[in-house]
Amino acid sequence: MNDSTPQTPSTATAQDTAQDAARPSAPDVAGVRVAVIGAGNMGGPVVRSFLAAGVRSEDLQITNSTAASSDRAAQELGASSATRAEALEGADVVVLGVKPYQILDLAAEIGDQLPEGALVISLAAGTTLDRIEAALPDGAAVFRAMPNTPISVGEGAVGLMRGSAVTDQQHELVRALFSRAGVVVDITEEQVHAFIGAAGSLSAFVFAIIEAMTDEAVRLGLKRDLADSLVQQTVRGAATMLLESGMHAAVAKNGVSSPGGTTVQGLAALEREGVRSGVAAAMAAAAETSREMSKG
Repeated sequence: MNDSTPQTPSTATAQDTAQDAARPSAPDVAGVRVAVIGAGNMGGPVVRSFLAAGVRSEDLQITNSTAASSDRAAQELGASSATRAEALEGADVVVLGVKPYQILDLAAEIGDQLPEGALVISLAAGTTLDRIEAALPDGAAVFRAMPNTPISVGEGAVGLMRGSAVTDQQHELVRALFSRAGVVVDITEEQVHAFIGAAGSLSAFVFAIIEAMTDEAVRLGLKRDLADSLVQQTVRGAATMLLESGMHAAVAKNGVSSPGGTTVQGLAALEREGVRSGVAAAMAAAAETSREMSKG
């Protein structure tokens, strides 16, 4: 028996309102000017996430390696295109979305054009905060952000690493910019290697597993479009079930495993084929590569 008094809707609403009022309000990003240098595989999803958070399209300027590339990316993502000088002028936030081997050269190149007080966000794996800070003017505020591509649909994860000159207000601004990305967590640079294995690179591993399951569903007799929808919806549903229930994955797995049934036979085959160890190896390889890249 539950002795607690159930809340009436009006009481619950009043309490929720009071709690919301007590929380500090998130920064309004509608007036924030953002320059994205390199809106490719990772910069593109970041652009989508920032626009979803409320950055205006005219205030989010993309500059890629060529004007044509900038225009194509801006049109596809719903942002604006500009030259690098135009994008940097008056920017509040500068996102460096180029390849890791380009990041330090780019940071050095833009140093003279970086507006005073602008916040720099690097998306590059392997290049540490102190190396980026050393390439920029003294006192530049730098964040490292490790997102994964599902942030483009609001179902991703972002690991944030805060540089030595970042203020609390800038920290809140970055979290507000990524507020529609999915899960946003603050991590240390030592934790980033595990984060890359568990989130940053993990979406690619999940895509590979989904591809394998879909191909097998076709081999078993389903049409490709039906196999696609069944596998993708089941993977989505399984993840949503765990997120919303808080249930441990092992408990959920056991809940659909009848003695001698189809599921336990399939799970036994997974173990025999080494799927668990294969996934672990993929995650460990990504983390180790990140660790090696960070050694410079």
